[in-house]
Amino acid sequence: MNSDSIKQVGHWKQALFVRLSRFWEWWSGELLELVPPRWRARSERAPKLLHVSAGAFKLPDGHEIPWVKATTDPMLATWRTLHAGKGNIWVTLDDQLLLIKRISLPIAASERLQAVLGFELDRHTPFSQGQASYGYRVLAKNRETQRIEVELFVLPDAVRSQIVSVLSECGLEPVAMLAVSAANDHQNWRTLNLLPEAAAVESPGRRVLTSRPVLTVLVVSVLLALLFYQREQRLVSLQQEIGPRQASAEQAMNVRTELEALEAGSQYIFERKSVLPASLVILDELTRLIPDDTWISRFELQGNELRIQGESGNTSQLIGLLEQAPVFTQVSFTSPVTINPRSEKERFSLTALVVGEGGS
Repeated sequence: MNSDSIKQVGHWKQALFVRLSRFWEWWSGELLELVPPRWRARSERAPKLLHVSAGAFKLPDGHEIPWVKATTDPMLATWRTLHAGKGNIWVTLDDQLLLIKRISLPIAASERLQAVLGFELDRHTPFSQGQASYGYRVLAKNRETQRIEVELFVLPDAVRSQIVSVLSECGLEPVAMLAVSAANDHQNWRTLNLLPEAAAVESPGRRVLTSRPVLTVLVVSVLLALLFYQREQRLVSLQQEIGPRQASAEQAMNVRTELEALEAGSQYIFERKSVLPASLVILDELTRLIPDDTWISRFELQGNELRIQGESGNTSQLIGLLEQAPVFTQVSFTSPVTINPRSEKERFSLTALVVGEGGS
């Protein structure tokens, strides 16, 4: 078989495949019309999931379709006929296509979490806000630590553009694109949606209607927004008025804190002096108690512990003499008594505890 024959066979197969695909779309559409309207409406409202992995689509029944064959696959064509244009197609992505990270933020960020995550995106991921789309959900709030735990899903723009391009070639316009691990979290699907608002298809059930009830709701919403705006302006005005007074109050509070600290310090010094007698009082007491044949070569006072060293003609009487004073207690030698061969006097080293006048 020559090359021309091979080309003719290839064109014939492609033409046959296109005709079969069109017939399948028509036949499945006719079958759909036979379904009772109530059942069909109930089925249309539920999200229709189309799973996307690296290089392939996967239908709910498990049928996998490579991207390169997506535009000609009859199963996907049937699925498109059943669900396209109804605003209920959700695309779930393999977690391997995403960057999923758990981060901790201050609880105050809850009010503007979308904006805070966009601003902090390049701190927690390799991408900036202009390089990726992101979704999130709050996992936990801790009132004691004032922190919230947030699960962040990041999809690079290059990956998202490729997926959206293949879906568009297949005639599919999803309303949401979520990580497969969060696909069942229908309550938070809007914050988990990885499609930018400009690219997401609006669900028919959520389009703005021009009916009178909707207009009434819109008018009430505008009035409420105006009331909140006026209240916000009033709060700003009050804050501007109390700003200087608040600064003066904070300055007075700082001065008061410094005064309390100084007072506490002076009180501590006074109490310390009240507990222990002065060094001059201790020296005077030692001078009065020790006999004339005794002299002191070293006097050391650390806290309430007194250490003295010197020579005496009779060291055995020193402990008894010092314990007679009300300021000394627990008098004892710290080393054995020795004889100075030059002065022929006894060398001593003793310690004593200094107490206050009340014996404390």
